[in-house]
Amino acid sequence: MKKLSICLVLCLITHVLGAAPFTGNENIHFQIKDSFSLVDSQPQAAFQYFLDEVEKDDTLTHEEQQDKIQEFKIFADNLSPEVATHLTSLLIEETRSRIIDMLQNAGLDSSEIDGFVAGYEDAIRRVQNIDVEIAREMLFFVAELKIHRQYVYDFGIALGCPAKQLLRHDLCKLDVEQFEGYARYFRGGRQEEDKLGYLAAWALHQYEEHHHQSYSKEGFNFEGFSEERIRDNMLETVADLLAANKQRGGGTLINYLVNIFPKQNPHQRLLPYLEDTLRKAHAFHLDSEGNPNSEFKLFKGLPCWSHDVEDVFIKLKEAK
Repeated sequence: MKKLSICLVLCLITHVLGAAPFTGNENIHFQIKDSFSLVDSQPQAAFQYFLDEVEKDDTLTHEEQQDKIQEFKIFADNLSPEVATHLTSLLIEETRSRIIDMLQNAGLDSSEIDGFVAGYEDAIRRVQNIDVEIAREMLFFVAELKIHRQYVYDFGIALGCPAKQLLRHDLCKLDVEQFEGYARYFRGGRQEEDKLGYLAAWALHQYEEHHHQSYSKEGFNFEGFSEERIRDNMLETVADLLAANKQRGGGTLINYLVNIFPKQNPHQRLLPYLEDTLRKAHAFHLDSEGNPNSEFKLFKGLPCWSHDVEDVFIKLKEAK
């Protein structure tokens, strides 16, 4: 009933946005304007609605996020063609602006920033029949990526990973070959028709980002990697895993490490460094749980080591 009520409200809002300017009761006219922060333009009003929603996004559970995605689709479907066209342009430009801001704070030089921005613009050109919903998915994906990168940075610095490496974390998701696949799948409700695009993006991502601990990929190995590089990559790996859990309310990595990680066929050279980092992160977790003044409060509620996890690592190292 609650979800139905919200949908009805959204439909009413979109009906107001698509209607001709109201010339009757001034009180009603004021209430409509007040609901959209006193903006007069219909596309601007709809644009403000999405800006408000994207700021709330990181407070939602996974289930709430999926419900919101359906509401957004209803909202977009009920816009007039004129409003939808203008709103799409506003969303595309807002996403571009946020990408530039992200890149300027990532320690990149101007040529690298220009390259990423050009990739985004190329991605937009490649989208067939881009509409409000696709543009909205891209904006929400970039907003979530910014939050994820901040968590990775905070966890990584605490664990001892070099700041320069953390500042570049997951930027390749902005590449033209990855951006649309990630945005449409994860911010469009994980629809089956978008899965192939995501899997293609994920395949490329694993080659670009060496912090992923599963490397059973053709033409790739760690034999030429220095000990320092592998150690830093595994520090980033654990920071990434913790960040992903933290973003949706926290939780344990134990189930993943026991039931999923062993099936990913991790490279033998990675295991000692990954184990050391997980033990270190778990020690920070224990400190945060037992000490109200802990400097590692970020790790609270995020255990990542147990006897079962230790058994997994013993078996993986024995399998070489």
